[in-house]
Order: sequence, then structure tokens, then C-alpha cells
Amino acid sequence: MSPTSQSTTDALLAQLQAWRESFDQSFADPRILDGWGDAWNVLGIRIAGEPFALSLDELAGLLPAQTPAPYPADVPALLGLIGHRGQALPLYDLRALLGGGVGSRARWWAILRSAPVAVAVESFDGQWRLPPQDRLQQADTRDGVGNWTLRCNGELRPLIALGPLVERLTASLAAQKSVEPVATTTA
Repeated sequence: MSPTSQSTTDALLAQLQAWRESFDQSFADPRILDGWGDAWNVLGIRIAGEPFALSLDELAGLLPAQTPAPYPADVPALLGLIGHRGQALPLYDLRALLGGGVGSRARWWAILRSAPVAVAVESFDGQWRLPPQDRLQQADTRDGVGNWTLRCNGELRPLIALGPLVERLTASLAAQKSVEPVATTTA
């Protein structure tokens, strides 16, 4: 090995070691908020071609879509069952849950943190950390969409509140389950 290549290798190894130490130290040091302490981390998605956002705090994961296992049910939004980390989860079409009908091509599955549920979305555009000035409060809200609109990369996106959506879905399923079938008797 020539002296030049040896010094280059040593310099790269030193830089690599410095990066490792800096990375490790970043977990040991207290976080510096710089006025962004109340920043929101969001995922940009599209439903029927329209931009929306999901809070990353409400998500446990994002997976590329595959074919879900069919599940017989009378719920139009239910696309089937999927497996995630050893657990079977019902997969719902987010567009249908918001009242927009069943979507045509879901390419991503968002796994919810608050309940063992996954929702299918058509696409995702990116992930952003938004300061308070990029959050706009709305007075009127659409069904299933929260009361915030976010400015992500210069584009306005309604924030979908997943918690109330799951509560509404759970209540709807509980109401269906409580309906007793009419017993028929033959004489």
C-alpha cells in the first residue's frame, strides 16, 4: 500500500470513528428544541389524488401494499386481513372510511398505533417536521378529517384525525354486532 493510500484510509477511518461517536453522543445529550418543541411530524398521503396528512404520532408503521387475505364481512371499507409483527390486522380503505367510496389502487398500508388496525392509502408524498406557523386551524371540518390544515412543502393538506376515525369505526362495528338476527321457527 502506498503512503498516499494509507493516509487516505487512515483519514476515512478517523472520519468514520468521529461520526460513530457523534451519533452515539446525540442519544446521550439532552434534546435542544430551538423553538421547535411543539413541532408536528406528519406523513403526506394522497386519497383520490388529493393531498392529506397523517400524524406520525398516530402511526406504528408504513408498509408497501400487498394482496390482503380476504375476509368475508358486510363492511364495504374492509379490504381484508394483513399480517404485521405476528398479528392479524383488519385492513380498511381510508378513502371509504372518510366517505369517498372504495379506492382503486392502494399502494401503502399505514399501521395505526392506537388500535390493531391498518388503513390503505393510494400514495405517500413525504414526511415533514412542521413548526407551529405551518399549522392552520379550520372552523369547519369534513367528516373524519380533523380541524387542522397543514402547510407541507408549500402545499396545504388537511390533517386526518385517526383517533376519532377509529372510535367511529369501533362504534359502527359494535352497533352491527348488537343487532340480533331474527329467529325463524318452522311449525
